[in-house]
Amino acid sequence: MNIFWGKFKLKHIGIIMAASLLFTTMAVGCGKIAITTTTALPASTVSATTSITTPTSVAPSITITTSLPTINTIKDSLAQVWIGDDSGGTKTFEALGVAVGDGTTVLTVIDYEDFTPGEAEVRTQDNKTFSATIQSIDARTGATLLKLDSGSLPPVVTRDPATLTTNEQLTLWAQNNSAQTPTSTVIEGSPPSDYDPLTFAVHLPDGVYGGGVTQGGTVTDQNGNILGLEGVYNYRLMIILGPIGRIPPIISITSAAELLNPNANQQPWDNGPFLSNSNIRPREDAGNGGESYIDYYNLETNTISRILIELGGPLPISDLPPDFLSYTWSWGNISGADGCLLTAVFPKPVNLCSADGTVLAQAKWVGIQWDRSNGQLSRVVYGSAAYTVAGSFAITGDTGILDSTFQTY
Repeated sequence: MNIFWGKFKLKHIGIIMAASLLFTTMAVGCGKIAITTTTALPASTVSATTSITTPTSVAPSITITTSLPTINTIKDSLAQVWIGDDSGGTKTFEALGVAVGDGTTVLTVIDYEDFTPGEAEVRTQDNKTFSATIQSIDARTGATLLKLDSGSLPPVVTRDPATLTTNEQLTLWAQNNSAQTPTSTVIEGSPPSDYDPLTFAVHLPDGVYGGGVTQGGTVTDQNGNILGLEGVYNYRLMIILGPIGRIPPIISITSAAELLNPNANQQPWDNGPFLSNSNIRPREDAGNGGESYIDYYNLETNTISRILIELGGPLPISDLPPDFLSYTWSWGNISGADGCLLTAVFPKPVNLCSADGTVLAQAKWVGIQWDRSNGQLSRVVYGSAAYTVAGSFAITGDTGILDSTFQTY
């Protein structure tokens, strides 16, 4: 089976074969962003030279109550998150979420591959409904902070997953939109690695072959403390093959809690690429030795953002199908590819700009294609709806930065 290459890290049950899942960050405007970190930094202290204000204060902790909750109070703090576009149409069930802080905010996980932030609704276990607004996003994981328009819910008690012991017994709470109450699955977990502090590993105990899968499902310790939220199960842009009962990555509640920082929505990762795939191989040293996931993440952030702010005139798209996703997957045979292709999807539209700062278009997704055959110009293909081709612009910047970031063929 041919697969795409890129930088990704998925923690799961069993072996996953996948097209590359690339979490990066991006400047939304047309100013250059230069992330210069050489060691992993907390998300709230990423350095960037751009119009985005980079906060230096430490993200506030989630409110901790003095008494441990019972399972029933955990269920009371769990809510269903329903989303819709800005047209006011029918909303669909997206994920579970938990009330945090003073109870007026809800942490959840949203799959932004096809969804651009619009209306949100929080529905509780006792059938109360609250309108909500997306306040901040961590595009690296899909973790999202919702602000209730009115009212509040009982906030959860949390625990830093860094305090986990290896293979500690935990509980995963899952629920679909038709279930009356959440269901539980016993799992085992270990603390996050130094390489990737955003997620932590879980697996099913011996003899257990299936587990609850609900985006935003909560993982608790045996005292009911929340440790993390279940990530997105799969994507259209990538192939994930694994055993029945596979559990997606668990997003650390500690990293998700950084969304409570009042300046979180000014961070570059508020609208960085949510995911991407490519037909290029990562640098051989990526993720090895002393380089962390965040180090590599920042390097790719700087590279992609520089390309999207140095574009030229429009180029033909007659060689492309209307659905760019089929074009991406047609590149499964890497040796026969016409150059290099990196496809990235963003939570919210990003600006595509010329070198003088003029906004040329807005894009939900982009395909960066370079080193094409027969002297064809390098280009950025884009669209405002998921994988629907709207146009293309020439790349006028130095594509050598792409070659230096990635190990290419």
